[in-house]
Parts: sequence; structure tokens; C-alpha cells
Amino acid sequence: MGEEALIRQDTANPDTAEQDASERLDVSLFRIDRTLDLPIGTQIKGQIEYGIGLGIIRPGQRLPPVRELAERLGISPVTVGQVYADLKRGGILRGRAGAGTFVADLMAGWSADGARRSEIQSAIDVLVGRARALGLTTSEVLGLVSARMEGSGLGTPPPSVMVVGNFMQTTIAYCRQMERLGEGQVRFLPTTITRLQTDPSERQRVDLYQMAVTFAHRRAEVAQLLPYLDVAVITFIPSMETRMKLAQIDPGSRVVLVVINPEFAGPMKAGVQQFAPHIEEPAIVLIDASDCEDLMRNADVVVYATGADDLGLNLPADSIHFEYQHTPNPHDVRRLVADLTGRLVQGLRASQEPS
Repeated sequence: MGEEALIRQDTANPDTAEQDASERLDVSLFRIDRTLDLPIGTQIKGQIEYGIGLGIIRPGQRLPPVRELAERLGISPVTVGQVYADLKRGGILRGRAGAGTFVADLMAGWSADGARRSEIQSAIDVLVGRARALGLTTSEVLGLVSARMEGSGLGTPPPSVMVVGNFMQTTIAYCRQMERLGEGQVRFLPTTITRLQTDPSERQRVDLYQMAVTFAHRRAEVAQLLPYLDVAVITFIPSMETRMKLAQIDPGSRVVLVVINPEFAGPMKAGVQQFAPHIEEPAIVLIDASDCEDLMRNADVVVYATGADDLGLNLPADSIHFEYQHTPNPHDVRRLVADLTGRLVQGLRASQEPS
């Protein structure tokens, strides 16, 4: 797509732009760190994806027009336009005719009736096959289903949500935190993107779930792997433990930040500087970079992204080191639990109403 097309598709109508001004992202939120050995487009994309994932950028907010953001950052409008177009294809951003580019509501996880019907139909097929194998009559099966729907028999189990993370141990910890926040009203069960990609039986278990949740920047990928399951996003915030450890770093310390994903480099550095403003210029390095071990060896403090230790990070014994941990945003978890349980109650009541 040419430069003019990329810019033209994001040009807002001035009248509409003014009415959306209250929702618009402040252009000063975006920064280019030229000390990072990362393409400018990668930095902008990471700031948007992780800004959404950390709750800094909210659903419905309007992004700055392409030309304005490019002028602010001193870069080509084509670079900004390509980032916007890429994030639109991934479902993270959406265009509104004549109004500009907006953040999609990725936390609205309950969508098409067709997906729910498909899920129920699959479960019914399994039930019918099992009932026939056991020699049950149609009336016996209908009686059991009716009793279960009315809350008798074995009782109605809580709805289940598949939590799709990057690393299993971390995802298990997220699930425990979410179940605690949801007070047991919803079961959160862990898996990873790698398992979904490599284990067909993991994908076949979707019949056990009402929906899935994952990170903002992985939603499109997870939705492709789970086409018959609604996939939502919840945000994650730096944990209190991480904030306290950052604040306790001695001024003047040589700090190295180790990341796995290059898109996270800018947001992680910005987060560290937010909670440890006395750290002037932390070095940042990818875990597989050739100079990673040398930088860590000469550091006083090493802060590493979640999962880096799972990938065999060799931390120097004589340095202070800790994980830059996140925790599920309590507001998003409670919203998800309330929405999911509320809709299931509505569905149960509707099923009990006389036709």
C-alpha cells in the first residue's frame, strides 16, 4: 500500500474528530528510544500492544492521526501507517469511516450466538453418543438434562475459561490469582500457545470451556487456533512486589533489563523508569543477543522479563536479580466474571421459560 493510501485511510473528518477528542490518546504517550537497537515500527507497535495489555491504552480510545504522530516522532508517515494497518489486521485496532483509528474492545469476549450454539451442539453430539453406548432411552436422557438445567441432580458446575499464556508455570499462577479475584465463580484453567500449536488434543478440549482469555498482542493468533471459541483479553499490571523492588534499587546502580520479545523492550524500559525514576539509563538487551551475558556480568541489578529464566537465562550470582512480574488487572477479571456468570444465568432462565 502506498504512502498516500496509508495516510488517507486514517484521516479523520474534522467535525467527528472534535466530538471524539475526549477519547483521543495523547500523542505525547508515544516515544522513540533511539538508544534501542530496534526498528522504529517495532517500537511503536510494542507501545500500542503492551499499552493495551497493561491497561494504559483503553478500548475505544482514538489514536493520533498518522501524519500528526509521524510529525511528533520525526519519522515517516508510512512507518506509522504500516503499524496501524498491521494492528488492524490483527484485530487490535479498528477503523471508523471518517473518524480515524480506534482501539478495539478486546475485553468484550462474549460474541456470536453462532459460536455458542456450535459449542453446545458439539457437547450434545458427545452426550448422545455416550448415552447410546450406555443403552439409555431418549426420555431418560431428556430427564437427566432437564434435572441438570433446573439445578438438581449433580448441580451446575461453574463456567470454565481457558487462559492461554506463554509459559505454563506463569499461567498457572495467573489462573490462581484470577480464581481468587473471581471468588470461585469461574474456573480458570491454564494452557500455552505452544501447547495449542503442537497438541491437537489440547485444541479439542474447547468443548469444556465457555471462552478463552489471552494477552492483547496474542489474541489474533489464539483466535486462529480456537476458531469456535470466543477469545477475550484482560490487562495485566506490574505486581506490587515488582514495583517495590524497583523502588529499592540504589541510585547509581548499573541496571540491565533482559527481554524475550523485542516489542516489549520499550514498554519495559518505560515501566522501570516509572517505578524507579532515579535510574538514569538502564541498558536493555534481548535474551539471545550476543552481548547479553557480558552486560549482565557487569551489572549491579538485572531485571528480566517473565519467562526468561524458563529459557535458560544464566543470571550472575553476585548481582541483584528479579523478574519483572505482572498480575491480572482485578477490574478486568471481575468484569469478565460478572459478564460470564450473568449471561449464563440469563441463558438458564430463558431455557426455563415456557415456549
